[in-house]
Amino acid sequence: MADNNNETIKVVDRALTIVDKLRSEKKALGVNEIAKQCGFPPSSTFRILKTLEMQGWVFQLSDDTYITGEKLSFVLEKDNLYLALKDVAAFVMERYSKKHNKAMNLLVRQGAKCYILQQSRTDRLFDYIPPLYSELPFYASSGGKVLHSELPDCLLDEIIESNPMLQLTEHTITDPEEFRQELGTIVEQGYAIDYKESAENGSCIAVPVRDNNGNIIAALSFSGFIGVTDIDTLLQFVPILKEASQEISQNLYRCWGR
Repeated sequence: MADNNNETIKVVDRALTIVDKLRSEKKALGVNEIAKQCGFPPSSTFRILKTLEMQGWVFQLSDDTYITGEKLSFVLEKDNLYLALKDVAAFVMERYSKKHNKAMNLLVRQGAKCYILQQSRTDRLFDYIPPLYSELPFYASSGGKVLHSELPDCLLDEIIESNPMLQLTEHTITDPEEFRQELGTIVEQGYAIDYKESAENGSCIAVPVRDNNGNIIAALSFSGFIGVTDIDTLLQFVPILKEASQEISQNLYRCWGR
C-alpha cells in the first residue's frame, strides 16, 4: 500500500509540475519540449497530459502543442483563451463557409475595441469583408453589438461615453439611448444585425459564442452581404450561425458532460 501511495504522489507531483511549466511559459509547448524541461520521460509526460486534458487543466491545439486549459487560464488569461478559440473555430468556420458559400468572422472584444480574431472565406474572387485582425466599430457591426449586449450597465456606460459613435452611413445608430435599446433587443432575440450601418450597401448578422458558464466570449458572423433589401435574407442564417457557435463552444470546452 505504501508503494502505491508513493507512486500516486509521484504522478500528482509530475502533473502539477507540468501544469506549472505551461503556466509560467505562457506559450504553447510540445510533449517532448515539456518532458525535457521538466525532466520527465516523454511517454509518462504524454499520458499525464492526456489525463490533464480530459479534466480541462490543459488544452491541446491542432498542432499537438499544449497550453493551460479552461480550469486555469481560460478564466485568468485571455491570451490563452483567444489562442484556443482561434484554433478550434478555424475548422468549424471553414466547413460552414464552404457549405453555405458565405464568409465568416469571429470577433472578440478588448475594451471598446472589437477585432476579427478568425476568419473563413469563400472561393469567390471577392468576399467584401475586412481583413483578418481588422478593428470593427462596436456600435455599427453585428459582432460588436453582440459583444456589448450583455455587459454590465456601468461598463457599457463607460465605453459609450469614452468612444464617439460616428455617423458611418445614414443607417448608423449614433444615439446612446437608441444603442442601449438595440442591445436589449439583441439579448431577447439572440442575434444582431448590421443592416448598412457600417458600410453603404453592406450587411452582416452575428450570434454569441459562449463559455461553459454562459458568458459571451466572442461573436460569430456571416459577413459580406451586398445589396440586401430584405432582412429575411439575413435571418435565414440565424439557426446556422447558432449551430456553428455551439460547435465551437463544445470543441473549446471539451470536458463538458464528463
